[in-house]
Amino acid sequence: MSTPNFYNERAAAERIAAEQESLPQRREQHVRCAERWEEMAQAAQETERRTAINEADKRAKILS
Repeated sequence: MSTPNFYNERAAAERIAAEQESLPQRREQHVRCAERWEEMAQAAQETERRTAINEADKRAKILS
């Protein structure tokens, strides 16, 4: 499982917990936590994208 997938699963779990929570402050806490997991997933996806680009550039330089 990739890091972004793990983070997205955690965000989904937090959203489910928020829906099931009866206390408003705890519900908000779950929502904020889900938002942070989603932000980390986006950052991890961007990192993976940049890593792939950098590796492709390195291979292209080696071959030229």
